[in-house]
Amino acid sequence: MERSVYLSLIKELTLEIKADKYSLILLMQRGYIYLQNKNYQKAIQDFNTVIKRNGQIDTRIYSYRGGKETYFLQKNNLYKTCLFRSLAFALSGDFEKFSHDYIYLLKSDCEMEYTDFLIFSWSVLKDETEEAINRYSNLRSYSKELMDFEEDVFNLLPIENIEGLYESIKLIDFSLGITRKNKN
Repeated sequence: MERSVYLSLIKELTLEIKADKYSLILLMQRGYIYLQNKNYQKAIQDFNTVIKRNGQIDTRIYSYRGGKETYFLQKNNLYKTCLFRSLAFALSGDFEKFSHDYIYLLKSDCEMEYTDFLIFSWSVLKDETEEAINRYSNLRSYSKELMDFEEDVFNLLPIENIEGLYESIKLIDFSLGITRKNKN
């Protein structure tokens, strides 16, 4: 994303958040933009705020009580927020915090693609080619379709730096009829 577009989006979302300080979706969107642009600490801050305001990381609690109103975050958005935060932790080198979100998602009723995507990411970041290929294959066995955020987040991983991984992913995608529009 071009720097000017990035700054414009961040500025616009920040103004909207100030106007509606309890909008968890706006915070989640801004955190995602920070993540896409490798500003991991700010992404983590926004994701932490979303999760904190959402009550607790608990599949039974979906609301934040602010004054007389209650604000809700749909469960799938909470799971995405945890996945994005986990990736931000991993990409910033904090694998302990990464694993906390991974374990939460593993125990939740989220889609299995999320946990497989995280383990795939972990394998890529740890430079474990064979494990990354296996995890990517598992991910595609759950879903032949790309997740709505997958291509943008996929490009944050150093896939092309790992010998044989990029080619293996292209072969798996090709066999399933998946066409990526980005470099990976």
